[in-house]
Amino acid sequence: MSDVVGLALRDGRVDVVALRVSLGTRKVIAAFSVPADEGVGGAIRGQLAEAGVRARRAQVGLPRRAVVAKAVELPTVPGADLRRMVGFELERHLPFPPSDAVFDFEVLDEGAGRPIRILLVAVERRSHERVRQLLRDAGLVPRLVGVGIHSVARLAEGDAGRGRIVLWLEATDAELAVVVRGRVVASRAFPLPADGEARERGLEAELSRTLAALPEADRVEVAEVVVGGLPPPAFAADTLPVRIGVAAPAGIPAPEDASLLALAVALERPGRRPFVANLLPDEIRPRPFPWPLATTAALALVTLGIGLAIPAVTFVKERRTLAKLEARISRLAPEVRRAEQLAAEVERARRELTTLRSFEDQGLRPLPVLRELTETLPADAWVTTLSVDRSGLELGGFANAASQLIPLLEASPGFERVEFTSPVTKGRDREQFRLRATWERRGGER
Repeated sequence: MSDVVGLALRDGRVDVVALRVSLGTRKVIAAFSVPADEGVGGAIRGQLAEAGVRARRAQVGLPRRAVVAKAVELPTVPGADLRRMVGFELERHLPFPPSDAVFDFEVLDEGAGRPIRILLVAVERRSHERVRQLLRDAGLVPRLVGVGIHSVARLAEGDAGRGRIVLWLEATDAELAVVVRGRVVASRAFPLPADGEARERGLEAELSRTLAALPEADRVEVAEVVVGGLPPPAFAADTLPVRIGVAAPAGIPAPEDASLLALAVALERPGRRPFVANLLPDEIRPRPFPWPLATTAALALVTLGIGLAIPAVTFVKERRTLAKLEARISRLAPEVRRAEQLAAEVERARRELTTLRSFEDQGLRPLPVLRELTETLPADAWVTTLSVDRSGLELGGFANAASQLIPLLEASPGFERVEFTSPVTKGRDREQFRLRATWERRGGER
């Protein structure tokens, strides 16, 4: 939500309209007039505060007679600074020294192969300083200083493709502006008699003079005359129809005609295209929003965001992939354990098979040997290791009385020369032994 104050300077008074813009809607929140005396700034400040207006921005419409507005043609110079070119031309078109002028311009027409046509608008610096002092006293900051009748001419509704003359009547004078395709191409201020017939004839003469001074291309575009301000006398405008009243834009309650000038000024947008002439010095003129710079900054921020997001997205994806792998591993863990157990059993069977095959390779019969050992050794003996080759066997284990094993094996028909290969060691309740025996020869066989 933002508030903007429009001020229209008139004979002996200042019209004020405060406009509030909120969510795309515009609403008049205050409209009044104050005498243009020494306390005008304080009076405006007080009434704005009483109406609850929080605006600091102000737009001012000057009377047409206080400014110079003139259509000027300039040569087309590629790459030239148009504002500097206008500055060089000021002396030819102003009735006061260019050093005392505050000026701006609106481009009316430009194109390859033809001169650039502009509307030059200028005001004396002392008049401009009085306006700035008024705003300081009112607690306002200028955003636009323009011409009031130009703002009313742009406000007047009609066929956008045709032109019109907008006429604003006061008691003893009048102002008019010619609008073609949304641009003010000419404007004038002139006195008017107060008498009815003289007033009528004066209006007709000034309108004829205005039309005659227009270039042919603009004159053929003018389709009507729109009259605002005081009620006009009955008059004829050559062959143009006359429409009474300047309507406010749709959705905005129109104030009295006395404040319509201020409303038109408040509705101006300094940064819109085509640009409106703004009689503010460069140092305090509001700058248009730097869209190219903002776009570049936005693209840089987006690029930076993408650059920062890539590692984060990669990290998140890797974490999700890792979580999926861990879940699969958890589901496969029982099967892996069963496979490991089967592999261990296979390895044990392979070793046993290798042992049995080694027996067969040496010409030994393992089953008779194992049966003989089983029958010979006492029940309290435990065999933990067994090694068999062509010369005999070695076995180790535990027994209650290891010394009794030697006579038992010696008495066996399959073994002879039984002896311990290491000393017998005693444990808690049994003796650990390691012994060797050779095969007893029987007719050349083992």
